[in-house]
Parts: sequence; structure tokens; C-alpha cells
Amino acid sequence: MLLLVLFQAAAAQAPDIELGARVRARSVTIEKQGNASLTVTTTPDGGNLVDVRAPKANGRKTMRNVEVNVRAESRIGDPAAAAPNNPN
Repeated sequence: MLLLVLFQAAAAQAPDIELGARVRARSVTIEKQGNASLTVTTTPDGGNLVDVRAPKANGRKTMRNVEVNVRAESRIGDPAAAAPNNPN
């Protein structure tokens, strides 16, 4: 019985949408300075997580042997909880 409860709890916490990417490049050339970002959204919002691990350029225009890891998770919230005054 305890095992069933644990499985149900783990299933409830699993993301509805999950993206994972590992990118390796021998060389990266930066042509324009600026910030890059990644956002994950769901409607209704049930909680989102984005984790990007990439080296900092620190003013360099060219970087060698670059590895970037991206993990994004998104959960779709309960539509009934998002609009409690909606009779439909």
C-alpha cells in the first residue's frame, strides 16, 4: 500500500512537458552582444522550471569546445482552480 502511495505522489509531481538538450560545438562566434533567455509557460500555470548551463563569454568573440545543457519543465495547472468564478 505504501508503494502505491509513493508511486501516485511521484506521478503527480512529474512535469506535463519536459525538454532536455545538450549541445556541443567545436567553435562559437559571437557577432552581437546581448542576453539570451528561455521561458516556458503554460495556461493555466501549474509551475515551470528552466535551467540553462552555459559558459560565460566574458568579452570573448570566439569560444572553443562549448557545451550548453538545457532542462525545461512545465506543469499544466487545474483549469477549475484557475477560474473559480467560472460556472462552465
